[in-house]
Amino acid sequence: MRQKAYSFFSIRSRRIQKLFDPGYYTAQYPDVSDYGGGPLDHYLRHGFREGRDPAPNFSTLYYKDRYLKTAGIERNPLEAHVESGAARAGRQTWPATPEAFHAVQADVVRPYFDARYYGSLTGIVDPETALLDYLAVGWRRGLDPRPDFDGTAYLHAHPQVRLLNVSPFYHYVSTNTAPAFGQAHGDRTPLSDIVAAIRPEFDAAHYRASYADVAASGMDPATHYASHGWKEGRDPTELFWTSYYVRTNPDLILSGTNPFFHYLRFGRAEGRKPNPLGNTKWPPTRAPSAAEWDAVPAAAALDAARVVVVVPVYKGYDETLRALHAVLAEPQAAPFALLVLNDRSPDAPLTDALRALAARGLFTYYENPTNLGFVGTINRALDMTGARDVILLNSDTIVFGDWIDRLLAHAARDPRVGTITPFSNNATICSYPDSDRNNTVALELSPRALDAGAAAANAGRWVEVPTGVGFCFYMRGSLIAQLGPLDADAFGKGYGEENDYCMRVLKAGGRNILAADVFVYHSGKVSFSEVYDSEYTQGQAALLAKHPDYTLRIERFVATDPAADVRLNLDLYRLARAAGPRAAVFVVHAKGGGASVHADHLAGRLADEGVRVVTLTVTEGAYVEVGLFGAEGPYTPSLRALSVHDDYRILARFLSWLGPLFIHVHSFYGLDGTAVPVLMDLIEAAPGQTVVTLHDYSSVCLRNHLVTREGLYCGLPGGRPCADCDCAEARPGQDRMARYGAFYRAADRLLAPSQDVATRIEAIFGPLAITVAPHEEDLPTPAPRAAPRGGSVRRIGVLGAIGAHKGSNVIHALARDARRRGLAIDFTIVGYSDIPQKMDAIGIAETGRYAGSEEALALLAQHEIDLILIPSIWPETYCYTLSIALVSGLPVAVFDLGAPADRLRAAGAGHCLDPALANDPGRLNDCLLSLDLSDTSSAKVPTNIRFASYRSLLRDYYSVTGDDKAAPPPRAKDITA
Repeated sequence: MRQKAYSFFSIRSRRIQKLFDPGYYTAQYPDVSDYGGGPLDHYLRHGFREGRDPAPNFSTLYYKDRYLKTAGIERNPLEAHVESGAARAGRQTWPATPEAFHAVQADVVRPYFDARYYGSLTGIVDPETALLDYLAVGWRRGLDPRPDFDGTAYLHAHPQVRLLNVSPFYHYVSTNTAPAFGQAHGDRTPLSDIVAAIRPEFDAAHYRASYADVAASGMDPATHYASHGWKEGRDPTELFWTSYYVRTNPDLILSGTNPFFHYLRFGRAEGRKPNPLGNTKWPPTRAPSAAEWDAVPAAAALDAARVVVVVPVYKGYDETLRALHAVLAEPQAAPFALLVLNDRSPDAPLTDALRALAARGLFTYYENPTNLGFVGTINRALDMTGARDVILLNSDTIVFGDWIDRLLAHAARDPRVGTITPFSNNATICSYPDSDRNNTVALELSPRALDAGAAAANAGRWVEVPTGVGFCFYMRGSLIAQLGPLDADAFGKGYGEENDYCMRVLKAGGRNILAADVFVYHSGKVSFSEVYDSEYTQGQAALLAKHPDYTLRIERFVATDPAADVRLNLDLYRLARAAGPRAAVFVVHAKGGGASVHADHLAGRLADEGVRVVTLTVTEGAYVEVGLFGAEGPYTPSLRALSVHDDYRILARFLSWLGPLFIHVHSFYGLDGTAVPVLMDLIEAAPGQTVVTLHDYSSVCLRNHLVTREGLYCGLPGGRPCADCDCAEARPGQDRMARYGAFYRAADRLLAPSQDVATRIEAIFGPLAITVAPHEEDLPTPAPRAAPRGGSVRRIGVLGAIGAHKGSNVIHALARDARRRGLAIDFTIVGYSDIPQKMDAIGIAETGRYAGSEEALALLAQHEIDLILIPSIWPETYCYTLSIALVSGLPVAVFDLGAPADRLRAAGAGHCLDPALANDPGRLNDCLLSLDLSDTSSAKVPTNIRFASYRSLLRDYYSVTGDDKAAPPPRAKDITA
């Protein structure tokens, strides 16, 4: 009996498979799901070298550094554990305590640790104490172990290290044979040169206003940013976002270069973006014209008002007058008074304008005899309003629509609501689109449109907040009477008084809420700006003295971010608006391949016909990601992957806002069995038609290509579904099959790229109204029939991305058989495979990914290919690589299976081989060598090729015409070689 041959990796796999936990490995390292070879193969090839743990009770780095004592990782610690017998002996594979692991780590990094430098950051004098402090907590605080190693940058470059719960410095030293510093991990430009370079464009006023600790320290803002502010993600100007620039320019990560310095020196000239939005700020506010004032009605008197809008005034001529005009110009159902208090403004034209407007009876107006400051002015207003509800409104805001009515509706829903704050561009934790940012860069929608969007996207929705924000601050009158006014003694001229009041509300059993359906524009720090730097620090100290728990409440809110979903709603609303009135939705998977190529082509064609495509991209499990195809969509920082279970209503609302012409389902591949029917329900209930393309067999097999774990085509004998298959992993279940059948029958248009897939699907689900509509392609002019090269070795070219279902194991077996028998045959993969090391070991060259059909054709010519083999072992539904082969002028061979064989026969060309040969490499090699490639008379090389072409996708492919007429059949495009 001949002994069975095993690959090297097969032998290694068997050695450690009992200790390797594939479920843990995949869950712990989500990026492994994109690796084609499976979790164990990934660990054997790459994972152990990266320090990844193969199981929850085995630490790769701990084991290596405690027992193997090697520099870098060349020996797999898990294999060493098994082969040395240590597994049987019960050697410890996981540190007993964190401190035990820190001791092991310290031995590794001690020669490279700069205790003096670290001590300068922390004040720790003892070198060993400093080292252990770094390994335990220092790196978590963003501290670096030496001046030329940037730990934050290293974690950006190696995100899997965060999952190991070890310091970046230890990981780097432990996994590198010869650690190097001073080059790859730190920019050596002197700090003084960086400061000098950035200072001309550095906005010191913005930096001080944004970061109170810098203002309080008295440190030069540019120096602060250059030394460590950029590492903390602080922004040197309103238009340059440090974290965004670092995230979108990964080449900076290991260099340790100051991002703003890099942008000014190189990035701007290279076209790199300083932020995701552009360089347009919100336009400056302008005072209303006389005609605008003539058009506004007067506010109600104080004693007739349901609520009083209080506007304290100090400076800001244009901003103040526009704010007052906006309050009067927007009609409300509730009667409201407008109370304006002038706190001894130094702006004489502003005071004159206010007196003139008040004389016309437009609002109630008072002037303070002496300057009272913000808090004193507000308290004077509260004395005047009695027990009425009030809305404190900064004089640099602009309100829109029925904003007062919406705020009052929230107050009416719950008598415990004590304060209400709306969304704004500049309102710390109530800011939009980015929370806790002064969003000065303009969005694609105007502030008025943003308010309308908030009202539509978040109608009636609120979020509890620990504190409101004073720019627009509703206060319930009955609670003011109970709690008293703002604390003028503690907060002087401002900054902290509304936070203190909100804490008093909470401790009295009340609630502070964010009104997610109101957006108020806020210029920011105009009226009382000159006291900001001096009063802010004093106000914060007074606040913490009264409420030591304030900081903890804010930190908890920021960490959990309960307002994320209402920002998400507004993001999705804007995305729907950006897609326009003529939109389509594509449901696609993230696996690439022919389905993705087809979807991209259709989206491009639809854009030419005035239809924007929104994508719902299926990720693993039960999630989809929403995007806009083609040009960049609106800035949507709160947009995240959406669970079809938990976020069902969010997705339903989004589709209703979008109102698509149709939803085109390309594939649900990747969704788990519970998520598929839920997404089907969502699509069937959504506006527009439902279009489904049968790209694969995901309705039958969870692996979608009918290929088993052993790399064999299951065949679906007699059309039986996978419920009859002995591969339990592939069984979708009869209920799921029934739901797919119902979904197919309910679709307005069910498309198949080939008759073969239509026939196979109908054999399983019964008769369906399937329209065969081949994919449209944009291919170069076919090459003339190639004359046989006539060399001594037959050169076989394999096109595309070759995984197991595409025949990678077949090709490898052919090459192995050819080597064993000394056959005059050579294989080249024009593209790449899922087993590159195995291919290389057997002598198969891979050219790598090609950019398009023209590059693929050039590579075929460059490698002097004699015959193109399409070795797919499953019934492909179309096969783009066959199209490239057909226009190459070369003979083509496929297995007599699926659309490739049908298309080849339709072209009257090529060689259709017995699919059984896929499992018999010896016979298949003999067959490939026996083909007569010189026989051009038998039309084995195609001379007339027909590809589908659609004059109008909407009319001819989608049958979206606005009437009930059926679409004409696709027009064939003749390409004559």
